[in-house]
Amino acid sequence: MAKQNGAQSVETVKGRQIIVSAGKGKTNAEELKWLTETVLEEAKAWRYRGWAYVADCSEMAPVSPDEGGILVEMTKKFVDAGCKAFGFAEGKSIMLKVQAKKNTERSQTGIPEGHFETVEEAIAWIKEEVNI
Repeated sequence: MAKQNGAQSVETVKGRQIIVSAGKGKTNAEELKWLTETVLEEAKAWRYRGWAYVADCSEMAPVSPDEGGILVEMTKKFVDAGCKAFGFAEGKSIMLKVQAKKNTERSQTGIPEGHFETVEEAIAWIKEEVNI
C-alpha cells in the first residue's frame, strides 16, 4: 500500500527491490523532505544488496529552483544508501524532461539513469540495466 503526503506518494514494487514515488500537481519542500526520508526508510533493508528508484513525474508540476536543489540532494542520499539506478517517468511533457535531465546533471550520481514516458518502461529498463 502506498504511503502519501500531500502531492507525493511512495510504494515498493512487489517482488523487486524498486521504490516508486509519484508526484501529482504542485509539491513543496516539506513534501520533498518527507519523500526523501520515506524512501530511505523503505530501502534500508536493501542497502547492501542494492535497489532502484523510479520517480513518476508525469503528473507533477515543474518545481522551483529551491525544490530542484532538494531533489538533487535527495538523489545523492539515495546513492549513498545503496541505490543502483534511477528511472524517471516523465510522460509527454517536454518541460518535465528538461527539468529532470537538468537535475540529473546537477546530481552527478555516477549511476545509470533513464528517462521514459511511463513507469512500466522505467521498471523494465532497470531489470535490463542493473538486474533489480
